[in-house]
Amino acid sequence: MNCNAPLLNRRILRLHAENAAFVAAQLRLGQDGPNYRLIEIFDLESRLAGHLDALVMGREAGLELALETLAVAPEHGEVFTAFHLCLHSNPNLALSEVAPPEVLLWPEAAALGAAAAWCAPELMAARMRDWITGLDPMAAWIALDVCGLRRIDPKGHLKPLLSHRDARVAARAMRLAAELGRADLVPDLTRLSDNADPDLRFWAAWAAALLGDRRTAPAILAALITPATAPARARLTAELLPLVLDDRAARSAIARLMSDRLTERWGVVATGALGAADTLDWLLRQMAEPTLARVAGAAFCQITGARLSAMSLELDVFPEDPDDPVVAACPQESFIEAKLYWPDPEKLAGWLAPNRARFVPQSRFLLGAAAWTLQPPIEIAAPYQLDQRALALELATRAPDTPLPNWRGTVLPQSRGFTRKW
Repeated sequence: MNCNAPLLNRRILRLHAENAAFVAAQLRLGQDGPNYRLIEIFDLESRLAGHLDALVMGREAGLELALETLAVAPEHGEVFTAFHLCLHSNPNLALSEVAPPEVLLWPEAAALGAAAAWCAPELMAARMRDWITGLDPMAAWIALDVCGLRRIDPKGHLKPLLSHRDARVAARAMRLAAELGRADLVPDLTRLSDNADPDLRFWAAWAAALLGDRRTAPAILAALITPATAPARARLTAELLPLVLDDRAARSAIARLMSDRLTERWGVVATGALGAADTLDWLLRQMAEPTLARVAGAAFCQITGARLSAMSLELDVFPEDPDDPVVAACPQESFIEAKLYWPDPEKLAGWLAPNRARFVPQSRFLLGAAAWTLQPPIEIAAPYQLDQRALALELATRAPDTPLPNWRGTVLPQSRGFTRKW
């Protein structure tokens, strides 16, 4: 009898494969969740680790069942699980030999990067060197994504990839430059922001703005939110614009966004990022519009630090969700909207009255404090994931040559509470 040989139960392994896919998808959404704290992220990460460990122990059977689950629903969680198992099962370096074509899906490239980043460094080290310098664009993209998720600087390899022949790789390289605080690449990014490809134009401008360009890049970004802009990209832009434009230009950009029903959501998001005390009453008025109520409540709380649930500032009876094509077009935005509380403007006005003197004019506020006073680590100053995202952008624009704080980093338990692995 070999006590080290696992006793395989295909029914149980299938449940592990299905649950791993579900938890991986929930983790991706929760990392930008408005009411997800480190403890909720840690719980999801621990559950995912347990399911993946069981599948890895199942060896060929674990991989087979992960691929079967993928065949039923080739979405983020299923691709994540299958690719993670492929990386453990196949020692080859070439990506095309590691995983079959049904796993290597460009629309789910984020799942491939996340699955690779979830592997132990010793499992990925040789592959990372091979992929980031090789000819396979998907392999290069995955290597760049792992660098971004783990905040690893590929040093001299990064600059050439900004002009990679595959636009998807070039865009990921631009984003990585911003995530790593590579301010030395701002001239290259500014030059590349004058690109005919809309994806490259956006990512070059976004990265350059985050890295300190306050002339060319912000003006480009301000024009990039239109009714046709994908929600995830529109949110990224709206969150950053008020941090890189002067007050007058930021307010003008917000006014333009509020002039169109299909972009007004991003005007409210940008108002929260602006953090101005004189916008609080305006945000209270936006809560009368069902499609803007929850995001306006979130913007109000982002500025003031108020907590709708903890302070009983939400509606007593939640209304039905309104039809909003902007939210419906994006799983992440739909998740954020669904997890936000319905604010009660009368209760919030009552809360604001005795607290108004705290919010003085001519200052930016974030989470109830003057934005410039907030310091890392972000998980101390901002307990919720979406707030950590806002604070990370604040800190990165304040010090452009430092890495963007990783609000999606691995959560670690400590003697009292949780922290993040940097």
